[in-house]
Amino acid sequence: MVNYTTIVIRMPDDTEGKKQVQQALELLRPYQTAMSIEDEMTVLELIEQHEDFPEYIAEEARTKTDELHAAAEAVS
Repeated sequence: MVNYTTIVIRMPDDTEGKKQVQQALELLRPYQTAMSIEDEMTVLELIEQHEDFPEYIAEEARTKTDELHAAAEAVS
């Protein structure tokens, strides 16, 4: 079984803090499988929770996500 961890980082306002975050992210780069700069997770959660949203779309997306993760693992 492959384990994934999701982290959210609040980017500091100061230059030194930003530099430290960038350095930390560089250390994680060999293990990185995805990255988001916007807040897509909140948007997707709101869409999925809408009463008119068909559940089959979410299920298909989760299946495709599982396939993408499996393909990424096969490459590495």
